Amino acid sequence: MKISQAVLSTLAYHDIFNYPLTLSEIHSYLIDKKSGQKSLEKTLELLVKNKRIGNDQSFFFLKGKKSLVNLRIQRQHHSQKKLEKAKFYAQILRLIPSVRLVAVSGALAMGNSHKNDDIDLVIISAKGLLWTTRFFTNILLWQFKRDPKGKNRTDRACLNLFLDESALKIHDQNLYTAHEIVQLKTLLDNDKTYSRLIKSNSWLFTFLPNWKPEEQGPALSSTQGWSLFHLFQRFLLSNVRPFETILKNLQLLYMKSKITTEKIGDRQLFFHPKETQRQILMKYETRVRSQKIFKT
Repeated sequence: MKISQAVLSTLAYHDIFNYPLTLSEIHSYLIDKKSGQKSLEKTLELLVKNKRIGNDQSFFFLKGKKSLVNLRIQRQHHSQKKLEKAKFYAQILRLIPSVRLVAVSGALAMGNSHKNDDIDLVIISAKGLLWTTRFFTNILLWQFKRDPKGKNRTDRACLNLFLDESALKIHDQNLYTAHEIVQLKTLLDNDKTYSRLIKSNSWLFTFLPNWKPEEQGPALSSTQGWSLFHLFQRFLLSNVRPFETILKNLQLLYMKSKITTEKIGDRQLFFHPKETQRQILMKYETRVRSQKIFKT
């Protein structure tokens, strides 16, 4: 694939989310093509000159989509407020000894939230404590969780994905899933779990070869702070394991009549509808065709 095709493909994918990109973002999320920044700059200049794409306020977008720039700036404002609420949720989940990582995913992770969006969270648990972690997560965030009926959704916690730290590899390996992983914003990270997540999913570089993990700022850690509290956490962690199967069966019983497109396993729980993944990839292919991007 030529660099120009990769750029158009990258802008087409993000156009699905009404999300124009900066130069550095195009470089980072460049689809199916490894490229240096200078080559990319020349390609962008040529595409703008030939009116294949537009450029405004340091953002690049598909032809005729200039209005998305102000929309992105507006959504960044909404996202900043939601991120503070997400950090509050992470502070609460820090109390659960088996939580290894808490991260924001979806639109908020990209700073692209609507005003009334909820807050998508990814939770990684200690080995063998997936269902225990989910149980206590739901209890502590009960009053802050998204209403299943869709009411009062603003800034509510949506617990989309739970992974056991022994099963970090995602098996749906496609462009959509690759993006979902690389755009994660960590709020709490114990034992370098984020780094292990990326290493376990090295396949994502097939789709996004330019992307590199960045320092995401000082994430919280359950091991920080008062040492006596840390010892208490370790005590709880070692004594709660016998209840994992019981808590799993209780939750499965509760969820039995509610499960639709969710993916429920022993070490991975996906509550985000898989239909979304299929729809996004279909929209991407439609945009690629409409932009006459012939990938070779």
